Amino acid sequence: MVRRSRLVLLLAVASAAVAALATPGAASARTDPPSATFQVIVVDHISDRAFAALARRGAVGLLRPGVGEVTNRRLSLAELVRGHEIKPDHLNALGRNPLIGVDTTEVSHIAECHKCIVLELPTKRGGWVANAQLYRIAVVGYGYHGLLTSPRTRIPGLVSVFDVLPTTLPGRQTTSLSWTPAQNSVERVDALNRQIGANDRLKLAALFILAGLLLLLTLLRLRVAVTAVPAALLVNLLLGVTEVSNEVVLCAAMLVGTVLLAFLLSRFCRSDDALLLLFGGVVALYAATMVVRPEWQAINPFGPTQNQRFWGIGNQVETLMLAPLLAGAVIAQRRFGLLGFALFGVFGLVVLTDNRLGADGGGAITLGVALAVLGWRLFRFRVRGFVTLLASAALLVLWVVSRGLTQSGPNHLRHAFLGDGSGFVAVVKSLVPLSYLPALHEWTIVVPLLLICAATFVVARRRTTNPATRDLLLALGIAIATSLLVNDSAAYVLAGGIAVIGAAARFAPTSGPVRVRARVPVFLRRFGVVAEPVASESPPS
Repeated sequence: MVRRSRLVLLLAVASAAVAALATPGAASARTDPPSATFQVIVVDHISDRAFAALARRGAVGLLRPGVGEVTNRRLSLAELVRGHEIKPDHLNALGRNPLIGVDTTEVSHIAECHKCIVLELPTKRGGWVANAQLYRIAVVGYGYHGLLTSPRTRIPGLVSVFDVLPTTLPGRQTTSLSWTPAQNSVERVDALNRQIGANDRLKLAALFILAGLLLLLTLLRLRVAVTAVPAALLVNLLLGVTEVSNEVVLCAAMLVGTVLLAFLLSRFCRSDDALLLLFGGVVALYAATMVVRPEWQAINPFGPTQNQRFWGIGNQVETLMLAPLLAGAVIAQRRFGLLGFALFGVFGLVVLTDNRLGADGGGAITLGVALAVLGWRLFRFRVRGFVTLLASAALLVLWVVSRGLTQSGPNHLRHAFLGDGSGFVAVVKSLVPLSYLPALHEWTIVVPLLLICAATFVVARRRTTNPATRDLLLALGIAIATSLLVNDSAAYVLAGGIAVIGAAARFAPTSGPVRVRARVPVFLRRFGVVAEPVASESPPS
């Protein structure tokens, strides 16, 4: 049994370690190009022979032609020459003039160009197409050689259309394309294309597999469901490390690997202390991976789809992480009171918020609300206490975000803080076309998932007599509802929600509850934040 003092120390060290990882520092060593001017050549297709010739003389990679679900030649070209995102409905009023020129004619002998950027875009003849295809790009001159790298994607061999403009303009090294030496760069680019395509096609299928597995384990009343979500997250990360691109192997590994690892973990995590270390360790492992090898965390079944964000915590992992983060907060509260709860909450919020770890704004909002609800239930706070917890989470998130905004380079949340609130208003308005309308359009998938998720929540709450489990389920339910409001992938959120609710239904802490009055600071009780102590763990319904 791990001593309480050592567990508190471990929680503090974990929080400090993640904060250190997230603290902006010197960038990892890479080769920065000099201030350079390139000829930008846009073609419909780069043949295998020409691409191999360009790879011998420069650096190559794959390019995502835009942001969002759909794109076309005109939109991607407009974004390329302006270097920023353009909404499809704004194509007829582009406003700012192009900042660079491009050659869009059929250029002969492109493989022999000098100091050039050659890239494919959707063909002129095509209309709107799904933004699911990756296109070839090569940079020749100024020492480029190997695989192209981008501070926006952090995946060697994968870049964005928005990276081209800063590469051609002087003085923008922090956002321009660079390169990493690589042998057989063409073969590695082709393998990367297959891996991204296979994983993108299995995003929803992998969540369905996990949701079905958790429902089965819960119906069989097996406590192994508690370790199934951490097991799935570990298997997911392992698939990214091994770079599997076979879809059959991916599905089989997700199912079989999760089951076997969940049973193994359940044997070693019988106590609350062991579960707390497991929950915190899985989240910390993801945080460390996003700093050291972002591509491992990005290209796997639960990784981002990479037509919205390229790396970091996407909606799939964000939803699944609610299980270990909130269950871990429950255990931390029962073992160490307010201090343990606060440390674990800070740990989770930093992982979801900081720019070096992906800057998942929707995830930070979701977790902040869930922690406030969970803390209110566990500590029997009054309404004033709930507001205090919510405000504390919001202030922490804003502080972490503000530190990231002061640093140069790409930031997933920067657009939300432009102007005097205009950026935030624009983000809120964009939820309608990006989140709510697509959910309505895909109602044949979203509505059944919503009904299953709601039914799972109701049944789990009614069949659970453990007060801590009921508190956890309530926090998860509110978290999923919040995520549906602030995120843009309703199907992912609901499928992941079914899994985490199923896992929480079998969660039952083994340690006794702490005495609330003894573990809450006196000043909180003095200012009416905490209700008078009673025998139960939770406030009356």
